[in-house]
Amino acid sequence: MRQHFTKNIKRLVVKVGTSVLTRDGHFDKTVLGDLAAELAAFIRNGVDVFIVSSGAIGAGMSILKLKARPAAMEGLQASAAVGQRYLMQCYEEAFSKHGISTGQVLLTWEDLAHPKRFLNAKRTLLQIQKWGLVPVINENDTVATDEIRFGDNDRLSSLLAVLMEADVLVILSDTNGFYREGCSGRPECRIPLVDKMESAVFSHARESKNSFTVGGMAAKLKAIEAGVEAGIPVFLADGRESKVLSRIFEGEDIGTLFVPKKRSQGDWVSHFLKHVRSISDSRKEARSR
Repeated sequence: MRQHFTKNIKRLVVKVGTSVLTRDGHFDKTVLGDLAAELAAFIRNGVDVFIVSSGAIGAGMSILKLKARPAAMEGLQASAAVGQRYLMQCYEEAFSKHGISTGQVLLTWEDLAHPKRFLNAKRTLLQIQKWGLVPVINENDTVATDEIRFGDNDRLSSLLAVLMEADVLVILSDTNGFYREGCSGRPECRIPLVDKMESAVFSHARESKNSFTVGGMAAKLKAIEAGVEAGIPVFLADGRESKVLSRIFEGEDIGTLFVPKKRSQGDWVSHFLKHVRSISDSRKEARSR
């Protein structure tokens, strides 16, 4: 079944989590270099690649030698300001080894919550692609406040996948897929395929945040649900696994495949707006608690 969703793709969104890019509190350029090498191969084969990358705050914390994620908004924003430049420098260095350059795109919730602005964002991303660059997209943590935040880049990646009408979304984290409750990390407990996003699936989700990251499995599942409802297959896999992307697209049984609903042709706008409303409603609910 996996190869049914990975053959002849033309547009790929890859979300790279902070937990992939940092190890023991330090930014890991080796992992990023490996991912860039894999993605360069996709690009040479004619695939449009969009990267949604976390890591600005984590990189800033590493540079500033902070042991814990700042609690205050101004601390997070300042850390992002320090780390975003370094994050993009690392992406540019990694892709330049393969003759490819990158383009930085920083977004806030408001950029994708209004039709004129999200259509402009789409045109900008497509133009970057036409010029042969790889868009590296991140939430604009330097200016984002609680009112204009996505909350995590899993949500942002699913929004981008719908907006760009992607064929596949891959979420790379520090887990080799989705696991049954109570035995995360044990190979026999991995769920290789989820064909319906129902309450029984969400009951397995348990959070595993650390001082460098935000979000968690429950947030990932909500983002994944939005993707599959729009007809986009979603893979969740360990970004530190050797040649993880190549192995996914060769059909190897790693990570978890979330099977999409049947896609409605030419209806990406309605899917996108439904996704935006869903996130907006959940944000309002969270603020009212």
